[in-house]
Amino acid sequence: MITYTTLEDVSYATLYDAFMKAFVGFRITKEADYETFCEMLESHNYDASISVGAFDIETGELVSFVLNSILKNDKETAYDILTGTIPDYRRLGISSSIFVKVKELLKQKQVKLYTTEVLLNNPDALNLYLAQGFEIKGEVTNVIKIPNGSREVKEYKIVLKI
Repeated sequence: MITYTTLEDVSYATLYDAFMKAFVGFRITKEADYETFCEMLESHNYDASISVGAFDIETGELVSFVLNSILKNDKETAYDILTGTIPDYRRLGISSSIFVKVKELLKQKQVKLYTTEVLLNNPDALNLYLAQGFEIKGEVTNVIKIPNGSREVKEYKIVLKI
C-alpha cells in the first residue's frame, strides 16, 4: 500500500537516499554526492510544499518523488527539479498518481506552466511526462555540476499548461 504526501517534513538525507535508489545504474548517482545533491536542490529553489512523495506504508520508505520549485521571478511557472521511482515500484502507476497530486497543488498556487527537461536518451522518462500531458518544446544543452567539475547533457525541454 502506498500513501502520498507533500515533502515538507522529509529531510534532505531521506530525499538523497531515495534519489540514489531511484537512479541506481545511472551516471548521475556516480557523480552526485550528498553535498552536490543538496546544492542542486538549493540552487533550484526546491519547495517541499509543492513536491510530492509516495511512501510504502509497510516500510515507511520514500519510493517515488517529484521535487519541484517555483522559478525565480516567475510565480506562474513551476519547475520539476527531479522525478524518480525506486525500480521495484516502477510501472505501478505511482508516478502518475503523484503527478495528479502535484497538478492539484500547482493549481492551488495559481501556477500556469509546469516545465522540466528530460534526457534525450531516456525514453521511459519522456513517455511518463508525455502521458501526463507535457509537450516537447525543443532540445537544450544544460551544464550540470558534479563534484569534480561539470558536464553537458542533451535534453528535451518540456512544458505542461496547468
